[in-house]
Amino acid sequence: MMKRSELILNNEAISDSSEKSLKYCIILTQTAFGFVMENAERELDEDYKQGLLLYADANKYFARAVILGENHMFLRYPGFDEWLNNSSDKHVKFGNNDVEALYWLAAAYGGAVSSSRGDPEWVIQLPKVGKLLDKALAIDPNWNYGSLYSAMIPYSLSRPDAPINASEEAEGYYRKALVSSGGNDLSPHVSFAENVLIASQNRSEFVRLLTFVLESNDRGIKELEVGNYMAKKKAQWLLGRTEELFY
Repeated sequence: MMKRSELILNNEAISDSSEKSLKYCIILTQTAFGFVMENAERELDEDYKQGLLLYADANKYFARAVILGENHMFLRYPGFDEWLNNSSDKHVKFGNNDVEALYWLAAAYGGAVSSSRGDPEWVIQLPKVGKLLDKALAIDPNWNYGSLYSAMIPYSLSRPDAPINASEEAEGYYRKALVSSGGNDLSPHVSFAENVLIASQNRSEFVRLLTFVLESNDRGIKELEVGNYMAKKKAQWLLGRTEELFY
């Protein structure tokens, strides 16, 4: 994945194929989240300066993924840019086939915001994540074993217009994600533990959920293989930091 992503990253040409653009957007986003960002998070504790450099590398992947994801949508819908940057969606009539692209473009934007480490240029793009996810949820909320609900867990807490009960809202999405995947997707557990349980200092539930993730057997669902692999890696790392995270 890293080698393939580097080739995509170094190729500055923009494909005139919407399918290729989406495919490359997905590869870059998965690689950035699953490997580059994870290494950056780990390194930040050991070597802060090196960790920042890795975050900058991750941001390059996400930024490129955003360009490719948007290109996919532009080729399908000439009015997409206007829709994304304004409050009205009357110019675009999305269908079921667009949910995947909406999700991955939202993920790319979210990753770019996170990896920017507070860069205003990216932080102001955060509302786009919510707009893309809200539209996808309106079309098919249970898409891909509840992936949209999983994405809403961290976004519920970071969105600019987050309600006072944001943690309860995040937990609601967590429960919906579990139902949609039939318990086969492990990533909602990790996301909930990292984003909600640490904030509420619920150590016992944090340890229980992440231990459950690590002890879970492979579900044999192809669409969840990469996500579950990354969830286990993240769970192992978070458990190793339990003493630092809880006081």
